[in-house]
Amino acid sequence: MRVDKPIGYLLLMWPALWAFLVSSEGSPNIFYLIIFSIGILATRSAGCVINDYFDQDFDRKVERTKERVLASKKVSNYEALIIFALLLSVCFILLIMLEFKILIFAIFSLVLLVAYPLTKRYFKLPQFVLGMAFGSSIPMIFILEKGYIDVNCIILYLSTIIWAIVYDTYYAMADKKDDKKIGVGSSALFFGDNDIKYSKYMHYTVVIGFILLGLINSYDFVYYLFVTLSLLTVIYQSLLAESRKPYQCISAFENNNIFGLIISFGLLFNYL
Repeated sequence: MRVDKPIGYLLLMWPALWAFLVSSEGSPNIFYLIIFSIGILATRSAGCVINDYFDQDFDRKVERTKERVLASKKVSNYEALIIFALLLSVCFILLIMLEFKILIFAIFSLVLLVAYPLTKRYFKLPQFVLGMAFGSSIPMIFILEKGYIDVNCIILYLSTIIWAIVYDTYYAMADKKDDKKIGVGSSALFFGDNDIKYSKYMHYTVVIGFILLGLINSYDFVYYLFVTLSLLTVIYQSLLAESRKPYQCISAFENNNIFGLIISFGLLFNYL
């Protein structure tokens, strides 16, 4: 479940928090907020379990992942599937506590959750599917808070998809040689030698998305101050990854938590 590595939970949490703040104009429903917080813990954990279940044969061939518990047989497939089923049960219980008008989006999110690890085998840009999965809470939150999907929801969802491609490209760069050898797809391989350049440009696109969000909603100056500050993380990440050393690529990936935090502060201070 990788509970010891909270970065995955945080990267799921930031888009959900953005959606809550924007859709409610800074006054989110606390009940919904708690339900989604628990849901993020359960879905990310389930995603890790099913990812490692499908990828265990690949993981054994990659230096960074060969000690994962399924790859090293510390946990059996049967045990992993039981844990996955239990986590999905938690998600279902949370879902029935909400309005059923978000059911179709919840099913869509589940399909993406299971499909993502399989797309690495057949799709050259699996990070696109990851982005769709990581942003799937956004339309659900807008429907619960506003009753409908609007242009703000679309901007946030598209920005989250692009952002996920950015940070997971840095993550995939750490395994680029191994992935090429074993024949799985990744954005790092798809972009080739332009992986850092394309990631940086896409990250700038995400920042532009947040500027557009501010203009549409007439946000205060303090919001743009934080959005401008977030550009420092974009530059820092590209510099970190320049050496292409695996541990620095992972650091560039993890630095996206700071990007999410800065944008969240910008939204919070705007509404305050």
